[in-house]
Amino acid sequence: MIIKTKNPLEGRGRKIGMKAIVFFLWILILWLFPLSLHDSVPFLSVLEAGSAAVRSLPPLMATEQEVRGFFDRYIERYNKMDLDGFLWLFSSEAKQNQKDGLPEIRMIYKDFFNRSESLQLSIEDMKIDIYQNAAEVKARYSINQVLKKEGEKKVLKGAGRWVLIKKDGMLKILSIDYKHKKIP
Repeated sequence: MIIKTKNPLEGRGRKIGMKAIVFFLWILILWLFPLSLHDSVPFLSVLEAGSAAVRSLPPLMATEQEVRGFFDRYIERYNKMDLDGFLWLFSSEAKQNQKDGLPEIRMIYKDFFNRSESLQLSIEDMKIDIYQNAAEVKARYSINQVLKKEGEKKVLKGAGRWVLIKKDGMLKILSIDYKHKKIP
């Protein structure tokens, strides 16, 4: 036969546990109540929190439309062999193939334009990435060149990478890296 004896702390433990839970809830309510008096919401949804973070980022350096417009001018000036207009698209710190500065770039294009009767540059498959401080453009290009001497025709094809920055509110080339091969 089992004799049950009543534990004198058994009922008391439940009373202490309930008191602790009620005390905790009162503390929580008192902590949250002042927050409800303001217009701000203490807890944002994931969507609201994400949109708030996006709004605080600085704006992008340019739009895709601005970058495409820049390349329209680039191609036009290149095809017209307008050396000064073409070089105006480069920043004073520009580098070509990671070595040539603006004076060397000027000499390279001056010589190339002077040897050419006509040029036809086309750029395709442009991949444009725009950031807060620069834009990176990767593309394939093709140049049809007719030389002044004997009217020889050349076709150059390759891939290029341009990094654009904004100087005085205008897009400028900071660097241009390219590789091409002559197609027979």
